[in-house]
Amino acid sequence: MAAGLKTPLPNALFSRLGSDDFAPDDSSSSTVDLGRFLTSFIVVTGFSLPLVLAHAEVIHRGACIMSTIGGALVYGTIKLYSLAFREEESEF
Repeated sequence: MAAGLKTPLPNALFSRLGSDDFAPDDSSSSTVDLGRFLTSFIVVTGFSLPLVLAHAEVIHRGACIMSTIGGALVYGTIKLYSLAFREEESEF
């Protein structure tokens, strides 16, 4: 569940840092790419770590299932919230 709370943070920080008006439009910013990489790393770790721990019998399968569902719920909620309230660029 902690991974779900931290996941949008790299995207939010690095997208703000990478939104230069001086950058060419046809190339993507390396800071935005770094933020996406860190986000994907956190998401993959958040979902795979409980599976590995359950396979090694460190935690019970029920705890693995609850952790995975909780992480998906938190990440999905934050992602949907950020998509719903995204500011669209105005034409004026």
